[in-house]
Amino acid sequence: MTDQKGSYKQIVKATTIFGGANLFKVLAALLKGKLLALFLGPDGMGINSLFVSSTNVITNVTGLGLNFSAVRNISQAKESGDISKFSKTLSVFKKLVMFTALFGFAATILLSPLLSRFTFGSDKYVISFVLLGLMVFFTALSSGYASIIQGVRDIKNYGKQIVVSSLLSLVAIAPLYYFFRMDAIIPALIAGAFITYLVVLYYSKESGAIKVNVGRREVIAEGREMLKLGIAMMVATSIGALMHYLINTFVTNYGSLSDQGLYQAAISITNQSVGLIFSAMAVDFYPKLAAVCNDNSKVREMVNQQGEVMVLISAPILAMLVVFSPLAIRVLLSAEFLPSADMVRIFALGMLFKAASYSIGAISFAKGDKRVFFVLEGLYTNFSMLLFLALGYIVGGLMGLAWSFTIMHAVYLAVIIFVTGKLYKYRLSANYIKIFLIQLFFITTAAVSSLVLDNVSAIAVGISTIALSFIFSYRELDKLIGVKSLLDKVLKRKV
Repeated sequence: MTDQKGSYKQIVKATTIFGGANLFKVLAALLKGKLLALFLGPDGMGINSLFVSSTNVITNVTGLGLNFSAVRNISQAKESGDISKFSKTLSVFKKLVMFTALFGFAATILLSPLLSRFTFGSDKYVISFVLLGLMVFFTALSSGYASIIQGVRDIKNYGKQIVVSSLLSLVAIAPLYYFFRMDAIIPALIAGAFITYLVVLYYSKESGAIKVNVGRREVIAEGREMLKLGIAMMVATSIGALMHYLINTFVTNYGSLSDQGLYQAAISITNQSVGLIFSAMAVDFYPKLAAVCNDNSKVREMVNQQGEVMVLISAPILAMLVVFSPLAIRVLLSAEFLPSADMVRIFALGMLFKAASYSIGAISFAKGDKRVFFVLEGLYTNFSMLLFLALGYIVGGLMGLAWSFTIMHAVYLAVIIFVTGKLYKYRLSANYIKIFLIQLFFITTAAVSSLVLDNVSAIAVGISTIALSFIFSYRELDKLIGVKSLLDKVLKRKV
């Protein structure tokens, strides 16, 4: 029981550190957006966005998914306790990262005429894209070295590099935008990528590896598995991006541009509400799971623990989003987007199913099962999303789209439990089932009451369900990690 409590504490600790660091990163991004709005105006913001989105495509494709797949190899090598093996794995990975960085740099330069014409409709920005090859180069390197910190599960340094790089980048680019306005866009993008690379490089040096020389044949032999799994991840991500593009296009063409805007607003607010929790948990969870991937009993225990904490933390936030979605829309967007409030409520319900399946879906990737991962995450998830949302929109408009999102994630939860049970002997723990069903009841009650009751009654029921969700999560987390005793210790220190 003590070991289990320690595991739960580690999960919550990692989530707190990474969540706080990512929150700082989001705030820095918001401040950067404010600078762009003040000094560049709408046109400058549009140009900046187009540069970033187009180079991101090149970075993702030429990166070959190494920053995802290498975490598994690094964590396994670290867990083995063999310093020589661990150091060799890192050396191979660093050479592969340098290759992908140079590949991205060269691809950006070679494609610069096409990028300029396709993105802006002229050759005016060819030189700009050539220069942005440096941004792609440093971004690839920083992503790679960040994977090293993640792979060795250096929680503090991973959080530090996020905070420090976000802060230094913001400090460096603010004067550029102030003095040079539109001319600062390219230098600022390159400077931000370079600063991030230097910060990540500094924190990744504390990995504990020794210097090892590896030849080209060893790099090819050792790196083959990293590349296979990485490419599977890259293709799956690319298919996901394509499916989202097709959904957006379908809603715009079958319905209207206004519907598309409301859909994007609703899904964006919902994702932002718990997105930090998902990304925070993934950073520490994947390397831990990869390290024990060959032991199905440990995998089952770790996935259930992660899932329980994920649901307990996410559910009260989603309950608040259900009840206060109109307020969230007014604060984050404007009154024009209030028609999407009911969509947000149903999306939040669907997001609870996603939270429940999140840790289970990582099993095939952690095990390096490329075929299962690609079929489930690359094909099934993305194509079912397109099918469900398209049919939902045809049948019920925007609300049909929202309900189909929830149904799709409920079906996915059932599918992933069945598949992992058959292949890896995974099964939900009784405590996980209890936690999920109780929180599902609270959020469903809040969502349905907000749709069928008058405003006063709906708010009364909603606030009650928020309170119950918070109390239940607190009590369960107290059982798992001793929240009350931790709070008492913190308060005593302050006194």
